[in-house]
Amino acid sequence: MRRIAIAVCLLVLGSTVLGQAGRGAIAGTVTTDQGDPAAGVTVQAKDTAGKISSVVANRNGEYRLTNLPAGRYEIAVPQMGLRTARYAQPDVVIEAARTLTFNIMLMPNNFGIIGDDAGFLQVYNKYAGIKGPAPRTRDGHPDFSGVWLANVDPNPEPAQMLPWAVTEWNRRRDRAFEGMPTSRCLPTDPTLTLPVFYKIVQTPTLLIHLFEQDPHYRQAFLDGRAHPTDLDPTWMGHTTGRWDKDTLVLDTVGLNDKSWLLQAIWLPHTEMLHIVERYSRPDLAHLNIDVMFEDPATFIRPVERHVQWLFTPGEELFETICAENNKFLEYSAFK
Repeated sequence: MRRIAIAVCLLVLGSTVLGQAGRGAIAGTVTTDQGDPAAGVTVQAKDTAGKISSVVANRNGEYRLTNLPAGRYEIAVPQMGLRTARYAQPDVVIEAARTLTFNIMLMPNNFGIIGDDAGFLQVYNKYAGIKGPAPRTRDGHPDFSGVWLANVDPNPEPAQMLPWAVTEWNRRRDRAFEGMPTSRCLPTDPTLTLPVFYKIVQTPTLLIHLFEQDPHYRQAFLDGRAHPTDLDPTWMGHTTGRWDKDTLVLDTVGLNDKSWLLQAIWLPHTEMLHIVERYSRPDLAHLNIDVMFEDPATFIRPVERHVQWLFTPGEELFETICAENNKFLEYSAFK
């Protein structure tokens, strides 16, 4: 009886303190549109001042965010891979000393095209527990070699574009992004922010990205060379790299204006596009990449993306020939 009395006392005391502090909680489950638990997704609560609290859903898709000051929040789940679209619900009220039950269903992304990355969350959760320090090469630099599962920026800032670019983007949207290069088996987005597998091969003088989308590779020269002065614009451009302590800075110029930037957003650009990427590896499992692309003929200010790749040492790239299995035109929303 004494133990029960103590437990009740602590429960009442906890609720009283929570109420006095003006704090509450939110909890629930996250599922896909098929009703499956969305394990491993991040649930965010952003207050009116822009502060974000977050938690990762467990294997049953359950989440719980506690100790939130009472007020209004945007509850969001960032896009994960290509399978799910970003979820956001504004003006969710958190009350003091109360736990709000808030269930979330994620909707398909990328027009629901068959085969688009339905296994992303399974792979993500398979490797989520990897621990250890970041490896280094013989010359002392962080080693980025291996197969990585990329993801999108969880909190992307909208691009601010000049009027001509806004008009062109609206045209693409109104046509359900008909004509995007990847739908016609042309090269992928040169920013490499598509949430798929990438393989990095690193040597002291060269870093190579391998990927399943056309053109299947990009090389960055680490031998101190400068960009050529007479570049012929190409889909992936010309990339050089330099070390800033433990951060590798990649600089890309010489891009043509045919590519569409950022998967599922598909921004236009001109041949003035300049991309700067900063790679750092804080531990064995993660690769942080900060991407900035500027094009004064398209964007009012540079566009930034901050992504984190997950190390997946048990995975490998597959041979992919786009023209042999291109389902986009058959399953896309535009007919």
